[in-house]
Amino acid sequence: MATQQLTIPMFPLNMVLLPGEAKTLHIFEERYKQLIADCLLNDAHFGIPFIHQKSMGEYGIEVKINHVIKEYDNGEMDVSIEGVRVFKLVEFSMVLPPKLYGAGVIQYEKDMTTTPSHHLQELIREYMWISQENIIPVDAFDHSNVYDIARLIDLSSLEKYELIKTDAENLKENYLKPKVKLFIHLIKTETELKSKFVLN
Repeated sequence: MATQQLTIPMFPLNMVLLPGEAKTLHIFEERYKQLIADCLLNDAHFGIPFIHQKSMGEYGIEVKINHVIKEYDNGEMDVSIEGVRVFKLVEFSMVLPPKLYGAGVIQYEKDMTTTPSHHLQELIREYMWISQENIIPVDAFDHSNVYDIARLIDLSSLEKYELIKTDAENLKENYLKPKVKLFIHLIKTETELKSKFVLN
């Protein structure tokens, strides 16, 4: 069966949101004021393809507008957005007349449905404990996926992009595990150094 494709408004940014991750955007360009207004009017979503070093990536995230936080006298606004689904960008148009903003033809990537492995769950529990002294319940990940765990660690947009473009769930896990281990190691090292500094 052919993968369904659809066209949605596009807001290219040097930013990647994971599904379920929220962010605030400050909207000031006329084309994106128009995009946000249209999405609010039609209860529609838009896409954020990832821009890195002036090049547009092949993957992005569909987002929804949670609410408008603030509107300014000059028409600028702050909006709360949330990642919904990862997509592959099939085609992109800088402008979609008569609109000022662009649009893209997308196809959705497969939703993450598998519960993270026990090993990854244990790693993230250790990370949360040493970084925030936050104990995660044993059953916390019963209805979670890899993206839910990835949101708990401080990944850069480039690292998030590498994660979303990795095509299989087990490969996404393999990408995340060394990242979590590195964060754990860095925090432990920093704690040890602080401890030695205090002792001296």
